Amino acid sequence: MSVVEPEHGHSGERARDGERLVRDFLARMGPTPDDVRSAVEDFLTEDCVWENPGSPLCRGKAQIMELMPSDLAQLEVGFLHMATTGETVLAERVENMLRTDGSPIAKNLKVMAAFEIRDSRISSWRDYFDITNLISEAGD
Repeated sequence: MSVVEPEHGHSGERARDGERLVRDFLARMGPTPDDVRSAVEDFLTEDCVWENPGSPLCRGKAQIMELMPSDLAQLEVGFLHMATTGETVLAERVENMLRTDGSPIAKNLKVMAAFEIRDSRISSWRDYFDITNLISEAGD
């Protein structure tokens, strides 16, 4: 068995920066739809790829915003674990997605995600969750 030694220098700092970027991005998702749009604009690369179970692959900020519910106003996130390898941040979390009227789109949703970082922005965002356990209220 071979042991891989970490690079000397700033690898620990890079990991903290990536994790901070992911935390800040998700924390900025609200409390209004304008804040959600602003977070997407400020934290994602122009060509960011977003993947969700049961949803089409989104390429670029415009497609990402088209897939997000238009009345998504707030993402409440509780982080359980984070880990970083290279330029990829793994984040296990529990989240509530709330509409502008405060009603839930999802509640207590357990999510695991991989975020790839490029040039201090998120270039790929893959969420993994049980779509059959997404707690939603019927929409209009």
